[in-house]
Amino acid sequence: MSVYQKILVAIDQSPRSEEVFKQATELAKLQGAKLMLLHCLTLPRSNQDFGDRYNANLDKFMQQAQAQVNDSMEATRKWMNGFVHDAENLGVEVDWDWRIGEAGHQLCAVAKDWGADLIVLGRRGHQGLKEVVLGSVSNYVLHRAPCSVMVIQGQPAA
Repeated sequence: MSVYQKILVAIDQSPRSEEVFKQATELAKLQGAKLMLLHCLTLPRSNQDFGDRYNANLDKFMQQAQAQVNDSMEATRKWMNGFVHDAENLGVEVDWDWRIGEAGHQLCAVAKDWGADLIVLGRRGHQGLKEVVLGSVSNYVLHRAPCSVMVIQGQPAA
């Protein structure tokens, strides 16, 4: 019996995603596991004041956010289908999904709901203050995941 049957893979648009995908796919093939690729979209940050009396700025922001999500979704669909095609060519069963929100939280929630045995994600290699300011999805997932976690290390920033 294989150790992993369901592997959740965090895919973003960083250069590290190719390596994360490659390693997860190789592991899935060896284990006979199914892959679930997950991409998280974040809403745009607004520099507008939402405190106006009639919420006109909030309406404008929501329209902009919806337009951005619509544009991102079509690009994401095409991009993720490329990963699916590559995995299927290697004989790996694969599916994909996307979520809106903070990546760490979404990864843990999907892993729990889907019953993942393993989460594979990348780490950009930020250290010190830069990691504190930018946050760390891998650190969040390591401490909150309902299953094992494999972190593919990035190169430390110079």
